[in-house]
Amino acid sequence: MSKVVEVHPGIYEIFLPLPMRPTIINVYLIDCHGAWTLIDTGMNSPESMRTLEDGFGQVGIKIEDLDVLIATHHHIDHFGASGVIRRRSHAKTYVHPLEAERAGRMLMFGRMGPGERPESRAFFEMHGFPIEQYPAAGMRPMWMGTEMYSPVTEPDHAIKDGDVLKVGERTLEFIWTPGHSPGHNVVYLRKEKILIVGDHLLPKITPHVGIYPDNPDGNPLGDFINSQLKVQRYDVESVLPAHGGVYSDHRHRANQIIEHHRYREAEMLDLVKKRPKTAFEVAQEVFGGEERPIFHVMAATFETLAHLQLSCIEGRARKFERDNKVVFQTL
Repeated sequence: MSKVVEVHPGIYEIFLPLPMRPTIINVYLIDCHGAWTLIDTGMNSPESMRTLEDGFGQVGIKIEDLDVLIATHHHIDHFGASGVIRRRSHAKTYVHPLEAERAGRMLMFGRMGPGERPESRAFFEMHGFPIEQYPAAGMRPMWMGTEMYSPVTEPDHAIKDGDVLKVGERTLEFIWTPGHSPGHNVVYLRKEKILIVGDHLLPKITPHVGIYPDNPDGNPLGDFINSQLKVQRYDVESVLPAHGGVYSDHRHRANQIIEHHRYREAEMLDLVKKRPKTAFEVAQEVFGGEERPIFHVMAATFETLAHLQLSCIEGRARKFERDNKVVFQTL
């Protein structure tokens, strides 16, 4: 029996299972009075789809009754079942173009062999990651290339920052919040003072923000911090996150998240004060060098890289090449 909570009149939180941590994703079904909207989908696993169908049933509708499908972003737990849900319901699907593009890219990577991206290998090596020590297969999440990730890659509508969508009697506003992913959006219901935040503003944990080979010169952590400042401009009484409980003080939480990243950055700058180091070396010291799945080691390295890149952009550190590696040092 799936767990469904009416968190506001006509807005239902449905808890879907995940085979990784976090172990649950919250998706939101909205009765728009004359139409139904779903924000995020869970992944396309039999267990998750059964739970979603059961959740819809408890509210009194079927998946086929859905009119609008919105993705906060392209990750498997948020968008993995979107293709299946759209086929069954013909719901109009809304997603930011940067997320649709990344969904397509994830599908393409899933069709490729683990060693088929030499530019990625060069990127790993350049940042000190000892790629030769790890089996290539372990560097991909277990769901990649499977039916569990069945996203929409050609949405009906491309989301733009500030777009306002009328569905039935509800008005939904899209706020572009890049950082965790480049096209991440949160959804604001102004009249209800509700903010549906995906992974942007989680109550207990911070989402992964990393630099990857597809955008080596980006500044995702700078984007993420700016997005935390951006959402504070809105009048909100209830924050509905993808992981963790519903809460109220979004400004306090946004400031906590900014502070956490500034502290983490200071910790990293302390490590590269005396001598320059690669992002991998810094990550091993900050996140611990004990045995962990390769996927976690990789994520820690690229999250460290995002912090060090921000330090360089804002003038607290410099990066340069030494022995064919990129190293960072505090200014």
